[in-house]
Amino acid sequence: MHDRVESELYASIATLDQFKKMFDMGAVDVRSYERESEALIIDVRENLDRMRRMGRDVSGFLENERIISRFPEASGILRILPEQTAASMQGMTSDEYYDYIGLAVLDVATENSSKGLMGLAELIVDVVRRLPELKSVSYNDVIEAVNRVAEHGLIPGIRTLSGGVKVVELRPLELRQDQADVINLAASKGFVSIEEVIMKLKWSEDHARTVLSSLVEAGMAVADIRFSTGGRYYFPGLRSRTDIASEGRHNQ
Repeated sequence: MHDRVESELYASIATLDQFKKMFDMGAVDVRSYERESEALIIDVRENLDRMRRMGRDVSGFLENERIISRFPEASGILRILPEQTAASMQGMTSDEYYDYIGLAVLDVATENSSKGLMGLAELIVDVVRRLPELKSVSYNDVIEAVNRVAEHGLIPGIRTLSGGVKVVELRPLELRQDQADVINLAASKGFVSIEEVIMKLKWSEDHARTVLSSLVEAGMAVADIRFSTGGRYYFPGLRSRTDIASEGRHNQ
């Protein structure tokens, strides 16, 4: 490896491979795996793009560093295949392949647009579920399709919150900083309580309630003011169906 971009690319692929092995052994929970693996996949994609823009031989790098044999788990996730691409496996050109996935991305974005945003991992799972005819769609393929849809101005695209959680903006959002702070606080579990906002952000109760109410009015949050919850505000776009179903059973 000759420079920083190649070293960073190699490190991201190696880390992704190890993380997948840890997940398979049960050492990492599903939510953490989805969040961290997506961050690594995006790092890999960005470094691959940088190499291409610099005129580097990406295929040569993958072959010289024996990426497929050294990191089979990561190679499978990233769809790094010798002399074969996911698009060619489907009998499509690359543009046709990503356009096809992009239609599913738009379907998901339209269906969930009222939420304003959606966790990247949850969107990817939903998109893949809608494409059973494509047997080899990877997380990276969906991210590429999301970026292409965003480049055409059809959705705002992927956004990284200050805590590192990646979400997809489904419609234009003009978030104030205090609103973004609350969303970032809720990102890991899909909800916040009034008390948590006051304590973590060091706000007055009046300011906390005002900001939370503004997010409810924008359709991004749902208030649950039952005494048993301590006054929670849920963010449907940040919560997976599994989380919602599990809580529903718990509250019955």
